Amino acid sequence: MKKKMVFSFYIIFNLLLFNLNNFIFADSFEMTPNNEIKASIENEFKQKYLDSLNSVKSEYGLQEEENFENAQLSSGVAYYKISDDANKSDLVFAGYLFSIKINDRDAGTIYSNNDSGSWQIFNITNKVNFEQSLIAAESALIKGENVKLVSDTRYGIDALYIEGETGERILDLNSDNSNFQKSTENNTISKSTFDEKIKNIKEERAATPNEEGVIQMGSSQVGFTKSEDTSNNLPLILFISGIIVFLPILFILKKKNNN
Repeated sequence: MKKKMVFSFYIIFNLLLFNLNNFIFADSFEMTPNNEIKASIENEFKQKYLDSLNSVKSEYGLQEEENFENAQLSSGVAYYKISDDANKSDLVFAGYLFSIKINDRDAGTIYSNNDSGSWQIFNITNKVNFEQSLIAAESALIKGENVKLVSDTRYGIDALYIEGETGERILDLNSDNSNFQKSTENNTISKSTFDEKIKNIKEERAATPNEEGVIQMGSSQVGFTKSEDTSNNLPLILFISGIIVFLPILFILKKKNNN
C-alpha cells in the first residue's frame, strides 16, 4: 500500500512539473504579454522609476507641465535578441517591450525580461516607435510572411526580421530611411549577410578581450550596408582598371610602330 502511494505521488509530481514547464515555455513565447506580466511591469515602473524619469523628463520630450505620473503603458510586444552562443547569430526570445505614452504620444520604451525568475524592467530608453513599426509591418505583410522585432544594445540593433517566400531579411529601424514597405540597400540586408556581420563582430570581440580577460560587449554595431557589393563588383572594377592601364601602353606602342 505504501509503495502504491509513493508511486502515485511520483506520477502526480511529474505531471505537475510537466504542466508547469509547458506553461512557462508557452508564456515565454507569446507575442504579447499576459495581464499578470503587464501588471508587474506597471507596478515596478510606478514604484521605482517615476522620480528618476521626472528628473530627466526633457530628454524624453516632456514639457515643463508634463510628468511621468500620468504615463500609460502600451499592451506590449515580444522582442528578440542575438543568441549568446559565440558561434551562432540566431534570434532568441528576450522579453517584452512597452511604449511609455504621455498624452497619447510615445515618450519612451521599457524593456522587460525574466532572467531572474520573475518579470522585471531591464532597461528604459527614450527611443520610440519600435512597437508601432512592428504593428504597422504586421498589418502590411503579404501571405506567408512573418515578422519579429529585434532589439539588442550589445550590437546597436533595432530592426525587424521579416521571413517569407522571398527569403529572410533584416530591416533597420534606426535608419532615417527605414520603411518596411520599401526595402532598399540603405536600410535592409539579407539574413545571411546579417549573420556574417554578427559572426565577424563576435570573432573580433573574442580576439580582443579587455585587461581582465573579459570579452568586450557593445563596442561594435551592425552596419546595414551590403559589404558584399564590393566583392560582387570586383571583376568589373579590375576589368575597367585593366583598360585604363592598357590603353596608354597600346597608344605608345602604336605610335612607335608608325614612326
